[in-house]
Amino acid sequence: MKLGRKRRKGGEEFAKPQMTSLVDVLTVLVFFLLKNFSTEGDIVTQTKNLELPESSAKTRPEQMLNISISAKHILADGNPVALVSEEQERGGNAIPGLATFLEDKRKQTEEIAEYDKNVSFSGKLTIQGDRLIPYWLLQKVLATCGDNGYSSFSLAVSKKDVD
Repeated sequence: MKLGRKRRKGGEEFAKPQMTSLVDVLTVLVFFLLKNFSTEGDIVTQTKNLELPESSAKTRPEQMLNISISAKHILADGNPVALVSEEQERGGNAIPGLATFLEDKRKQTEEIAEYDKNVSFSGKLTIQGDRLIPYWLLQKVLATCGDNGYSSFSLAVSKKDVD
């Protein structure tokens, strides 16, 4: 006699699975997924090819404008606004492409705030910088942000594993 089959007069028939057991397993899976599911999603999505510094900070990030600085590019909300090589050659403390982007964002927010009292310009942003970016580049980004009304910033870091 083969496992999983029952013999009957009319021929062979496969055994049916127990529905109660299947429902129990599916119920456990649903509760597990609901418990572990985050409705917030990622507040800050790490940019590709960017190694953030590590920190043991426990403050959760807020959702705000995101500036990413890599070895080659400066991105504002995922849009390239400047090349690091060009900024190295350019003098001064301003990054024109970033300044234009920030000014446009501020104006958009202020226009929306005229019609919606729940919206206001806060001047907050998050900066993701590769661990190896030079200080002059970070200083230029911060100066450009400050000149355009973004004076409150957070630096994104990777969570350090603390034993």
